[in-house]
Amino acid sequence: MDDFGFKSIFKDLLVNFHSHPLPSVIERDIVFEDFSKVNKVFVIIGPRRAGKTFVLFQLMQGFLKKGFDLTDFVYLNFENEKFSGLKSTQLGLIIDAYGELYDKKPILFLDEIQNVSGWDKFVRRLNDEGYKVFISGSNSKLLSKEIATSLRGRDYPILVLGFSFKEFLRVKGVVLEKNWEFSPIKLKVKKLFMEYMHLSSFPEVVLENKLEFVDQYFKTMLFLDLVERYKITNTDLMRLLMVYLSRQNGGDYSINKFNNYAKSNSYKSSTSVIQRYSKLVEDIYFCFFLNAKQKSLKKESNYLKKSYLFDHGFSNYYSTEKNEGRLLESIVAVELVRRKENPINFYVNGFECDFITKNYSIQVCHTLNEDNEKREVNGLVEATKKFNNSPLLITLDQEVEIGGVKSIPIWKWLLGD
Repeated sequence: MDDFGFKSIFKDLLVNFHSHPLPSVIERDIVFEDFSKVNKVFVIIGPRRAGKTFVLFQLMQGFLKKGFDLTDFVYLNFENEKFSGLKSTQLGLIIDAYGELYDKKPILFLDEIQNVSGWDKFVRRLNDEGYKVFISGSNSKLLSKEIATSLRGRDYPILVLGFSFKEFLRVKGVVLEKNWEFSPIKLKVKKLFMEYMHLSSFPEVVLENKLEFVDQYFKTMLFLDLVERYKITNTDLMRLLMVYLSRQNGGDYSINKFNNYAKSNSYKSSTSVIQRYSKLVEDIYFCFFLNAKQKSLKKESNYLKKSYLFDHGFSNYYSTEKNEGRLLESIVAVELVRRKENPINFYVNGFECDFITKNYSIQVCHTLNEDNEKREVNGLVEATKKFNNSPLLITLDQEVEIGGVKSIPIWKWLLGD
């Protein structure tokens, strides 16, 4: 199609977008910067099906509340079949089309723009010319590290994960007033946490209450984000790794150990392949690995790791044995990522502490009892002394004080600041 044809399509889509109200969205608790003070291209990143496109609409609603008009926005989804054959050299027609409709400078929201080869030159030019640009895309086409490379350091990532427990309560219509933990609604919050823990954080799974949806997400990640994208020929081994990580959520992870496990089950495998596959599942936001806190980064990278899923729904769906302690630990790990408590490590030195951050040493225990309280608390106290931070003991539903350390129920911690 020639330039005139594509310009007409752009104009038609813009007029249509400006003729309808924005779709309703569930407000996400994402902290946005003052965009007027940041001269960057804002990139929405995160796991597949976490709601990245709807965050674009939430951003627009935020601008509307500040006095902007819907016509100030350019929103285009490049998954639209009308863009078939569109070349990167024709992307500038978007600005031309908008300029023929309105006499002002737009804010651009470009969804799935990675479908247009060479898109990055256009976006860099927009940034050079002072346009505010927000982009989002599928992990099967564009990863955050590749965006950084394409935009040459001009990207400003905005991480979007599945629903936090706060957002989960919002979906369920729960409004927490001051001192809510001393009111009858506390029982409802505790009940809903159990539902959250045994379900998922994926928005669609939560809204439809159908855990089986995660199986489709799993297959899409496997075949589109990994096999098709990276030309992986050993599909069975990659699937085995993903299922293994789903079942081991919150557990130790060793490349050598998994390699031996795969070979013992008659899979063709090697440590070099497993090392590559492990990096890829982390790149697509399926899971992430934590290193043990050591004296040097080299020692940390060579030590045994712990693995956590970005969504605990995979563990709930694929695990044959339920481990609520691991589920709690996984939910805490993702929340630490959400709260940007980076870097996050764990510590083992005769005792173990689940998480070490700059601000906290954190121990997660499903239920404290006579058999484990000494081990759990001593490990936490020792880690706090070593790393000079604050102790945090998280349980399922206990509020007790042991050895000078107070525990806090996970549902209360998740709803804190």
